Amino acid sequence: MTSSPIRWGVIGTGHIARRFAGDLAHSTSGVLAAVGSRDGIRAFAFTADFGSGIHADETAKILARPDVDAIYVGTVNRAHAEIAIAALEAGKPVLIEKPLAPTPAEARAIRDVAERRGLLAMEAMWMVFTPGIVRLRALLAEGTIGTPKSLSANLSYARAYRPDFELFDAETGGALRDLGVYPIALALHLFGPADDIAAIVERNEAGSVRQAALVTRHGPVLTKLSCGFETEGPNGAMVSGEHGRIALAGPFFCPPALALKRHEAGTALDHREGATSASDADGSQPADRTLLVPSPQGETIHTPVTGSGLQYQADHFAECLRAGLRESPVHPLSASLAAIEIMERAGRSPSI
Repeated sequence: MTSSPIRWGVIGTGHIARRFAGDLAHSTSGVLAAVGSRDGIRAFAFTADFGSGIHADETAKILARPDVDAIYVGTVNRAHAEIAIAALEAGKPVLIEKPLAPTPAEARAIRDVAERRGLLAMEAMWMVFTPGIVRLRALLAEGTIGTPKSLSANLSYARAYRPDFELFDAETGGALRDLGVYPIALALHLFGPADDIAAIVERNEAGSVRQAALVTRHGPVLTKLSCGFETEGPNGAMVSGEHGRIALAGPFFCPPALALKRHEAGTALDHREGATSASDADGSQPADRTLLVPSPQGETIHTPVTGSGLQYQADHFAECLRAGLRESPVHPLSASLAAIEIMERAGRSPSI
């Protein structure tokens, strides 16, 4: 594709679709060209807040427009696969709101159609493109805190239960799909596939997950991940390593700052036979182990965000399109499918 702006067609008129459409004003690569909905009147009303010259119509008609370069699917979860596949079959690359699909089978169907059509498809896991997460990954790659050993991440917001609301649907909603997808995706993004998974969940009367706690292992890294609709959580995260830790200010999916605390290599304390205290009896200290001595001060790394942060994923998507890629090297479909499979497995865990 050329360097001309990517003309986006947004499918959906809810909160997340509105955020994406608004953040395109901060994009360096794309513009809002069209909005589609099951109800063309709702689509037309949606465009009123985003300027003139934006087409509005029923979804199928927007997918067929030759002046739309890419489709963003911002609908309820249960419609993700249907609309994404329709967009791909219409020849449109597609960015699909998280989770990619409610089930692994639907996620694989999207992947298979994208491969068959030779088109770019990506989950809109906007978190991994925000400045704070990009900086965090760079710090880890540079060895700033040595080999990472653990990740803790919590994402909880109080949500009053409404049995008629999609958010609480047992098949397509619940706290894992709405919130748990973020800490799970963070663990996969930073440390790769999970080798082991354990979880415990709490469900509401309809059977959907309202709270969940997970432990996953990724090689040498052990994670503690939680999410829920019951209370407002701290919503932060922390990565700890051999030589320090990095805390992500809440909300960790778009952290305004990182708090870095490093340790300096010092002299070990060895309680050996014959020693009367932390040092040897003669006052000397053995040096056959390493002691990590906290540095006197931490460092705050500010990672400000423009808009609400959804434009960063749109700009990455545009880069992939212009490079002729069929999959994102930063957030491939394999990572999205891995997250869905973890959520599926966790959702079958024992309830408390």
